[in-house]
Amino acid sequence: MAFKVTVDKEKCKGCEECVEVCTAKVFEMREGKAAPVNEEKCLGCESCREVCEEKAIRVVELQSDLSETARSLLRDIL
Repeated sequence: MAFKVTVDKEKCKGCEECVEVCTAKVFEMREGKAAPVNEEKCLGCESCREVCEEKAIRVVELQSDLSETARSLLRDIL
């Protein structure tokens, strides 16, 4: 699974809570704000979102883009 992590720079107050709580090291501080610099490492646990008092973080699971062959095989199974 892959996840898209975004930080609303207007809401982020730079508290660094997300940096500290993220075991996957997704965030770094840049110009006093949290920045998702290693999104590909996101586990989707949403701990960062939960600790963010400003509600500045969004974590969205990305859907896999299946090939036409894979879709065809899945239709046959289902």
